[in-house]
Amino acid sequence: VFSHRGMPARIALALAAAPGTKIMVWPETALPFYPGTSPLWRLLTEGLVEPTGVTLLTGAPHREEGPGGVRYHNSAFAVTPGGISGRYDKQHLVPFGEYVPLRRLLFFLAPVVEAIGDFTPGSSGAPLACNGRRIGVLICFETIFPELAAARTRQGAEIIADLTNDAWYGMTSAPWQDLAMAVFRAVECRRAVARAANTGFSCFIGPDGVIHRLSPLFAPYAASAQVPVLGTRSFFVFGPGRHFGPGCFLVLLATTIAIAYRTREKAAMRLTSQRAKVAAGYESDILCLRTCLRVFTSPSSSKRKKEKNVG
Repeated sequence: VFSHRGMPARIALALAAAPGTKIMVWPETALPFYPGTSPLWRLLTEGLVEPTGVTLLTGAPHREEGPGGVRYHNSAFAVTPGGISGRYDKQHLVPFGEYVPLRRLLFFLAPVVEAIGDFTPGSSGAPLACNGRRIGVLICFETIFPELAAARTRQGAEIIADLTNDAWYGMTSAPWQDLAMAVFRAVECRRAVARAANTGFSCFIGPDGVIHRLSPLFAPYAASAQVPVLGTRSFFVFGPGRHFGPGCFLVLLATTIAIAYRTREKAAMRLTSQRAKVAAGYESDILCLRTCLRVFTSPSSSKRKKEKNVG
């Protein structure tokens, strides 16, 4: 796992950690060029991959031409001494950072995103073969989506690699939050996670969620470790556990609706009772008024009034 900026310094730091290493993980967009099209590519392969024999899993941009024109991907490449053995294209892109959702309606935002990157989502999440192991790749904020890590595991991933660029978070709490998401994915899938962030936090996360060899932020860092390779079929990934969250939401929704209905029913009963009391009061007042009118308009009452006037 690696964190650093600058190709020569990155290679030198990686070489120091290379002895005994079979798979090396570099961060998202660690290569600031299209693989195979820059002199730095030769420096990378001849200076690191070929001498050590490692498989390098690194982030890099990818470009491909098709009938609809040129498409760009935020990708991860598996690089071996024999060349590129596999590629994963990021599937869940960052809205307004890597693409414009509802482009036809929000066309005026296109120039803003083009200054950052206008990428096409990938179509396959199949694990990459790296030195005899199958590694499921998550790039950047794909770690916040449980279904993506679960899909990699169901497709046969033995290890999960989290390649990310957290530089834009700076010295805030956001890198810690991003790291916490990777811990959840490790526990849910029962897979070790190798996390490489260009400015940190880089680390190894065990299937039990324990973080090992955590890097500092914004500091050169390289570390190596043996990680457990499990084929465990977790309850969350292969059982009904993945429905726990939606199930809790449905229960909460049903409970809220029941409480609202019951509250409305009680309010209606209370209002009906109040109206009945008011109606009963009106009837009592009307009855009293009628009684008074009878008394004042009865013949005996008129006769007594006349006798009083004569007297």
